[in-house]
Amino acid sequence: MSGKRVKVFLVDGTPGGLTTAEITNWTGKIVSAPRSNLGELLTRDEAARTGAYLLIGDDPEAVDGLRCYIGEADVIGARLKEHAGARGKDFWSRAVLIASKDDNLTKAHGRYLEARLIAMARAAGRSTVENGTSPEPPNKQIRTSVSPHPNEAVARAYAERRTHRPRGTRGSRQIRMLQLGTRSGLD
Repeated sequence: MSGKRVKVFLVDGTPGGLTTAEITNWTGKIVSAPRSNLGELLTRDEAARTGAYLLIGDDPEAVDGLRCYIGEADVIGARLKEHAGARGKDFWSRAVLIASKDDNLTKAHGRYLEARLIAMARAAGRSTVENGTSPEPPNKQIRTSVSPHPNEAVARAYAERRTHRPRGTRGSRQIRMLQLGTRSGLD
């Protein structure tokens, strides 16, 4: 049986307060705080990053008594301010942020996390999910709209290199990255 080490840090020393969590050998970081500590949460580096977030509150009609809203944003903190404002969502009492330790999440990663978390929450059926839509993970959208097969992207990149680009602008490293399945060579 293989295990994982989860590091939980109680930032203010209280279990219900501002908390961070990390898994060894994972580039993600989770930060959780009660709504009353929103100001402190917004000063953290993670709140200025791209990622996904959950707003959690009470719902006596749900199985576990929870209601949640799941979202994504380029700047999570700005989106949380909107939700906390007069026209925002008023049910939540805790916010949970999911961001990258090394600032490597893109908008597509955030959308993927949002879609997967919504799907998982709805499948579990243990809380009321406040999201009005069920977005499809962007990965499926990209594969069908850009290219049906990754080798076509490699062939297209190679053809562009040979015919339309000055020598050296798209090297073999980028072609190899495309063959391995990364998309940075197409950017």
